Amino acid sequence: MDDIPPVAHGFVRISLRLPKGSSYTPGDLASRAGIEAEALGFIAVAGLEALVDVRAERGKVARIALEKLGPTRLDGWTWQWLRLGLGRNHGLSIGQLKRIMQNVDAMPLGRIHIQNTHSLVGLQDFKMGGVLARLAGLRVNGFASRPEALPPGQGPGNAAYLGSAREH
Repeated sequence: MDDIPPVAHGFVRISLRLPKGSSYTPGDLASRAGIEAEALGFIAVAGLEALVDVRAERGKVARIALEKLGPTRLDGWTWQWLRLGLGRNHGLSIGQLKRIMQNVDAMPLGRIHIQNTHSLVGLQDFKMGGVLARLAGLRVNGFASRPEALPPGQGPGNAAYLGSAREH
């Protein structure tokens, strides 16, 4: 697959390995993605490999649907650090932080660093705006959360949680 355009902002790319002997067209993959046409972007098929670009917020649905055709891999999510003005000195625990993040629809989370005075949480870039808005007035254990997004590339390394040889 030569001359593949880069993943557009707000989209993710799903790489799909097609079964031997199959002959899917981009239209076939678009209909099998299980999402509306407006959420689809670039689609290419070359031999037994296919690339399907979808809006990031619909990526999970499309990946589950396309996984029925063959193994998939998700590319294009970028992770960013969320800084909260809450830490161990404020009585924040890892369980409490995860519950807060779940309530503000921040899942899945990337890496988490709870320091004494603040915490850093890896979030997917397309979720950052909504999470910041939901956290803006939140108080935890009587302390204001004071959320802010660190600029891309700043913070202690990669914000994505890579696990043990696990791909996102």
